[in-house]
Amino acid sequence: MSNISRRNILKTGAVAAGASAVSFGGLFGYSRVFGQTDGDTPKTMLDLAATAETFACTHYFNAINSAAELALSAEEVSQLKAFLDSELKHLMYLEANGGASLASEFFVPAELFTNRRLFVETSNTAENWFVAAYLAATRRFAELGEPLLAATTAQLVGVEAEHQALLRLMGGLQPTFQTLKEPLFYNTSEVAPLFQPFLEGADGFVGPAPFPGAEAILALVGDEGVIDVTPFSALTGGQGTMASAMMMTEGMMTGDCMVSASDTNIRAAASLDSDVVGSLANNTPMMVTGRSTDTSGFTWYQIEGGFVRSDAVRSTGDCSIVPAV
Repeated sequence: MSNISRRNILKTGAVAAGASAVSFGGLFGYSRVFGQTDGDTPKTMLDLAATAETFACTHYFNAINSAAELALSAEEVSQLKAFLDSELKHLMYLEANGGASLASEFFVPAELFTNRRLFVETSNTAENWFVAAYLAATRRFAELGEPLLAATTAQLVGVEAEHQALLRLMGGLQPTFQTLKEPLFYNTSEVAPLFQPFLEGADGFVGPAPFPGAEAILALVGDEGVIDVTPFSALTGGQGTMASAMMMTEGMMTGDCMVSASDTNIRAAASLDSDVVGSLANNTPMMVTGRSTDTSGFTWYQIEGGFVRSDAVRSTGDCSIVPAV
């Protein structure tokens, strides 16, 4: 199965849906998993989304560890680490809101992590399914009168679409050139049978590959993760984050430059190649005493004990006046 195209993967999923959707439903406890006329329940959508994110974490974790075989550049590896970190954070959000992954290991095409073109095409197709599934969830949450959850799933669509665009660049593919993302599914559950080969195996698939776990993922991502963003479902007071930021006190906006993070490496120098000497954790504010720019153009903040990369932390105060070091 060394030459799988998007069309072939879709065909495989369609055959699985037509031939054994009942077995899929029996395995995961859904009486109807394909085109539920009554609409998905919130629990169904959360569980399926958590399963997709667990798959994505496993997928990108193995891709990064196969960088040499896939001929990935350092920049592409950095991008995949950002993908991996965002997928883990999506999974953690879903789990915090009642979602539970329905699988902890996955089958994949035999040459997925040795054939660059196969990796790009498979990943592009999977991300397209994720986008369409989250769009269906947006529709359903709106129908259920849950506008904040609907808007949160739209936030997820935006990130998955960015992943898809970067994957297409990795494969030398053109942008999708669509006016809108394709509404492949009316209900999120319609994506489930397409993933059956990845969940149960199929001709040409190998595995299963286990979900590596959050600790291993965070260790692999290191400094190259993504910044946490407030989900719509956590907004209060009927205003967005820009309005909230504008309401910060003058002292907070013009005071000392401070940074905080939940889990970010502190390095001895302003470089990813430098030794890790500590961790900025628990969102504890630290004063910035200097700033530096590395060879890739990233800004680093100097704090007590070392340096943290600016895109991996939250900052408050006036950081523009911090001296260069």
